[in-house]
Amino acid sequence: MIMTHHARLNLIMTATIIILIMFVYFRPQSPEATEYPLANEPAEAVRDLRIVKQQQEIVLKRQDGQWHLIKPVQIRADDDKVGKILEILQARSQQRFAKAGLNRFGLEHPHAQLTIGDTHFDFGGFAPTTHQQYVAAGDHIYLLAPRYALALPRNASDLVNHRMFVAGEIPVKFKLLHGEVESHDGSWRVTPQHATETLNAETLKHWIEMWQSARAVELKMAAELGSDFAETGLITIDLQDETEISLRILQNQSSIVLLRVQEGIGYQFPLEAGRQLLDPSVFSAANSAR
Repeated sequence: MIMTHHARLNLIMTATIIILIMFVYFRPQSPEATEYPLANEPAEAVRDLRIVKQQQEIVLKRQDGQWHLIKPVQIRADDDKVGKILEILQARSQQRFAKAGLNRFGLEHPHAQLTIGDTHFDFGGFAPTTHQQYVAAGDHIYLLAPRYALALPRNASDLVNHRMFVAGEIPVKFKLLHGEVESHDGSWRVTPQHATETLNAETLKHWIEMWQSARAVELKMAAELGSDFAETGLITIDLQDETEISLRILQNQSSIVLLRVQEGIGYQFPLEAGRQLLDPSVFSAANSAR
């Protein structure tokens, strides 16, 4: 029986396919890369966190399900930012070394130190080829992506929520430089009753909403406010839980900082936005002009 040209081609193709299938099926499987966990502590169980960076110490504690800064200031922390720091608890590395010869890894004097619960991390130098960072934890040194170190704050203010009011802080009275705005029977009223036509209940409601949603463009520690800021007054805000927030007003040519006296944290706003927060009449005039 004479095999035609097409029959020979079909036979060759069939044989080739069978060989390829057998190669794929029987080829030795490469072992999966080993991944080493740095910690075995679940983030949900952590109650304490400490950061030492550039000789500055930051201490946080979880209280009633919320993270709070304890040192150097005492104020509610931004839970999302703390959550980014805690991600290192789930980190895994494909390379692990014995914890010896720390100077080879830039760990003799760590760039930053992080303690989460019972687990301590030291952040060292970078591997020249992979650009990953050497991180010491327990008895070993690991290579990790730089994002874990980048999650650490430059200073305490980086961990503070930029909103003026945190959860549970409900204002009921504003004692301003030129009068008071107070909640009464579910609506807001201003005393003295100046500019009655423009400062109606609806205008005051929107002014209060502006306060409740206000986010500072930048946060500053009290020590960071230089001589270019002049103090122009003090306002206080009574809260529903009968506590009080005191705000020092500091101003320069381009911005206004409202410094929470008890915590030593300044909330910086552009000049016009700050003026509207401090005076509902300015807020009303600005909105009428739009």
